[in-house]
This record gives sequence, structure tokens and C-alpha cells, in this order.
Amino acid sequence: MTVIAMLVPVVVGGILLVWVTRAFTVYSSRSRGPVLSAKTIPDVGPQGLVSVIVPAKDEEQNIGVALETILRQDYPELEVIVVDDRSADGTADIVRRVAASDDRVRLIQVTELPEGWFGKPHALEVGGAAARGRWLLCVDADCRQAPHSVRAGVNFLADTGGDVLSLWPVLEMHGFWENAVQPVAGSVLVAWFRPAWVNDPKRRVAFANGQYVLFRREAWDAIGGYKQVSAELNEDIAIARVAKGSGQRLLNAVGEDLFTTRMYDSLKAMGRGWARIYSGGFKRVGRLVAVILLTFVVTLLPFCTTAAAGAAVAWGVRAPWVLATLGLAVATVVFLLVTMRRLFQLGGGNAWYLAFYPLAVILVLGFEIGGMLRALGVGDVTWRGTRYQGGRMKPPGAA
Repeated sequence: MTVIAMLVPVVVGGILLVWVTRAFTVYSSRSRGPVLSAKTIPDVGPQGLVSVIVPAKDEEQNIGVALETILRQDYPELEVIVVDDRSADGTADIVRRVAASDDRVRLIQVTELPEGWFGKPHALEVGGAAARGRWLLCVDADCRQAPHSVRAGVNFLADTGGDVLSLWPVLEMHGFWENAVQPVAGSVLVAWFRPAWVNDPKRRVAFANGQYVLFRREAWDAIGGYKQVSAELNEDIAIARVAKGSGQRLLNAVGEDLFTTRMYDSLKAMGRGWARIYSGGFKRVGRLVAVILLTFVVTLLPFCTTAAAGAAVAWGVRAPWVLATLGLAVATVVFLLVTMRRLFQLGGGNAWYLAFYPLAVILVLGFEIGGMLRALGVGDVTWRGTRYQGGRMKPPGAA
């Protein structure tokens, strides 16, 4: 028996073991981490004022609806601080109109960035400085909150004794590309930043989703707000690392019915956005290389192996190692799809789009490569009207 004949079934068997383990993880609440919903909100009594901070840059298409859903909260003590970050559209005018009819809303306008700050972390820092609440909830302007969203987060954090909570969202997806690709792109983050690992204070893994990050006031003050991540393009993951590294109890949970968001509305936007997320989330080039290799080996190779071994058997090759490889590869694909079906469901996706999973993985590999190139400083990324290259902000007019 050749080395290849011995090695191939072993490699495929190892990948199968990975997917068996991941299947257990996503179907086990203990391994997956908590899921918050209207049915699971702890009853902990009054918890004091919550300051909802909404950074907004050129969000006239979203800010009105976002504020409407925030102001419909069933949480009794609420203030809403919208930080208009140099918007060139009608964002501020919309907020003023809402504030005129609801005194819980305040508008703060940022006209220029101080040196050493990126836009979103600066807006969050400004909002935090103005907040009066015992709890500070940072949400994005393109999110739609369920009426129990604030109460669920605050009560959960109070009940568990946590300091910082971030929720994984239900994604709003339209059309083929969003439904096929978005859950697969997100699953890369789930694999590397598992909520159960994030919630374990003994592990260094830290993650936050900037669409929903809730702080106790004491935790916010202890880490100095967003000052330590002032020049981070992915300020959410960066603030999670700061919080956990300073001893704050960081928690992640799946927000099953708490809020929705539509991240990207086209394949091109997905490519730009996920390259930015992967670059900022994994940061180091070496880690990004590892992410790319593992994505290929663990998620795409099983399909390639099944096709190759199946073709060999169809052509009359009946060597034991080929038959073993085929059996292991088919089992791997089954466990892979079973696992991804659950991840699609948790993210609000349609599991029928798993029929296009190999195509989605190829595209996600392209996004990861784009993230690696950006980490190397090759090319730039535009986010909310500002250009960045190699993690640094580029001056207006720069080539």
C-alpha cells in the first residue's frame, strides 16, 4: 500500500471527526452557548436606566425605523443617544424630528474626528460620555429591535452577573446571494469565536458583534470606554478583547428573536464587508493564512474528495482505500450539512440554500483572501465614506 493510500483515509477521517464534534456543539446548548428569546428572559426586577447609543453616519434610510423600534421597547427606563458622525445626508434632521416628539431621544453631532480616532469608536465614546444610564447598549442604525430586545439583554446580564454582553443576530436576507453566502460567511466566525469559548473566563477567545453590545456602567468605566480601540476598524472584536483581557466577564448569546439586520444587499458589498471583518477580526496575516487553509480543508475538500472517490469507483476502481475514502467523505458531507443546517436556522437562513454550499465556500475563500490582502496593506477598503488601507485611515484625496 502506498503512502497516499494510507494517508488519504486518515485525513478524511480526521475531517469527519471535526464535523461530528461541531454537530454536537451546535445542537448542544451547553456547548453552543445560550439562546435568548422572548420565552427565556429572566425575571430580575427593575434594573435602572438604560442608555441606548446609536452611532449613525449617512443613515437617513435606516435611522427613522431604527429609532421607532428602539422607542417601542417594553423596558420602562430608557434614553436614546444618537451620535451623528459627520453625515452628509438627512440623518440629523430625521433624529431632530423624532426627538421633538419624544424627549427620551437626544442628538449629538460630530463635525470632525480627533487625531487618532476612527469614526465609529469615536461616536461610541462620545455617546458613552453623554450617557446617564446604569447600562450602556450600543446598537447599529441598520438594526431593527424587537420590543423585548433591551429587557432581554439587561435581565440576562443582571441574572448571570456578567459585565458585557453581545448578541449574534438573526440576518435579514433577500435574493439568492445573500441567502446562499451570508450564513456560510458568518459560520467562519462561529467556528473561531464560539460563544461557549467566549463565555468561558479561562479561555482567551473574545468576540463581540457591534450590532448589539451591552455594558454595565462599571465595566465601561473600568476599560475606559472605547479609548483603547480608537483606531480599530473592527472596534467590536477589539473592545471584546480589551474587556475580557481586563478581567470583565464577557458573554455572547444568540438573539433568536431580539433583533434583525440586513448586513449587505449585493455580492459585491458582501465581498468588501467580509474582507474588512476577516481582516480586522483575525488581524495577523499568519492567522488569516491558517483560516484560509482550514476553510479549504475542512469545508470544501470533503466535497472534492467525495466527487473524486465517487468517480474512481464509477470507473471500476475497487481498492479498499478508495472505498474507505468514499465512505468517510460521504459521512463527512452528511455531518457537515447537518451542522450547517442548524447554523442556517440560528441565523435566520433558509436551509434549502445548502444545495449551493460548495459555491458559497468558494466565494467565502475569496473574501478571506481579500481580508488577508487588506491585512498586508494591498488595496484599501471604504467603510461609511472613509477609506482605510492596512488598518489605517487614508486622508481624503490620497491615491
